[in-house]
Amino acid sequence: MKVGASAAGAAGIERRRIEVEPQRTAVTRADLRGAIARAHQKLTGRAPSAAALDVLTAHASLETGSGAKMYNYNFGGIKGAGPTGETARCRTKEVLDGREVEIRDGFRAYRSLDEGALDYVRLMRDRFGGAVARAEAGDVDGFARALKQARYYTADESKYASALRGLAGSADGAASRTVQARPEVSSAAAVFPDSFELGRVLDAIARHPRTIDELDPDEA
Repeated sequence: MKVGASAAGAAGIERRRIEVEPQRTAVTRADLRGAIARAHQKLTGRAPSAAALDVLTAHASLETGSGAKMYNYNFGGIKGAGPTGETARCRTKEVLDGREVEIRDGFRAYRSLDEGALDYVRLMRDRFGGAVARAEAGDVDGFARALKQARYYTADESKYASALRGLAGSADGAASRTVQARPEVSSAAAVFPDSFELGRVLDAIARHPRTIDELDPDEA
């Protein structure tokens, strides 16, 4: 699902795409959290609730390998062109007709962490409002369910939700009391506490259409 392209089309805006080189822009979970908070404040005029910030930070962490696998400051592996028209072609995996295939596609590219966060939060609020509402309530499972229903990802919902629960909370991944996690489901972070091990969790989940994969050596 090309969220970036469809969002621009819905607004009647034709962006001239400027292809740029894919660049790894690694950051920390604390960086993700801070940028999301600033973006929310700028867009809404108020700080995000602790619950919403926990869930959105967990989501961005899951999509970017806790920030270690972020490219061009893209928070959610969003396809298309960024606000400046920049796009970076990366290798990714999609599920087509029940089969995982590898393709190359253009992903939104940003010039700063705050620019990427602003576009991410705006997109989530405008296109995935139902999921954001569940994030405000600290409902990780409801957030994952709403994204699944909106076709944000093609991975197994229970595994995606479990990975989110494992990351929800503070910048270092500790679970927050504001998040309503189900204790009977094992936490991914409890088993895979760091970015390297998180990568194994992500690999175990069927990668969805908008997740940026590792760059091809030929493109580096």
